[in-house]
Amino acid sequence: MDTGLVLARIIHVVGGIFWVGTMVFLAAFLLPSMMEVGPDAAKVMAALQRRKFMVILPIVGVLTVLSGIWLLWTVSSGFNSDYMRSGPGHAYSFGGLFAISALVVGLTVTRPSMTKSMKLAQEAGAASESDRPAILAQAQALRIRGAKSGQVVAWLLALTALAMAVGRYV
Repeated sequence: MDTGLVLARIIHVVGGIFWVGTMVFLAAFLLPSMMEVGPDAAKVMAALQRRKFMVILPIVGVLTVLSGIWLLWTVSSGFNSDYMRSGPGHAYSFGGLFAISALVVGLTVTRPSMTKSMKLAQEAGAASESDRPAILAQAQALRIRGAKSGQVVAWLLALTALAMAVGRYV
């Protein structure tokens, strides 16, 4: 038994389940609910940040992608062109492309938007009455941007999961 291969597969599968499930939950349920409650959503974001959510999720995404690349490299004998042209090679490659795209969007748009939104919401509490509406409006705009990009990430990850699920059989 190849312990490294087993460990990489565990990291990839469990990390993928967590990453996909979390992003689908966020995009479909949590973020729309937070948008509905408005400024009170900052309390939820602060609670998530205290639990290191905005640190843990990107780490899980990175580990899932890296383990997936290593697994594909291993199963394809170093990205052998014959394997990469096969049905599984195509499915896993497209799944990997979707996952990498999701990671990039998450790290460059979703996470920064949500983090900045939370900081602005905290600043609004200490701001003067005249400045508070503008700060809260900016925070809300960033939450909307983060929610929309989170939906993109969720769809990309759903496509990733689909490609991984059928890859062996195509």
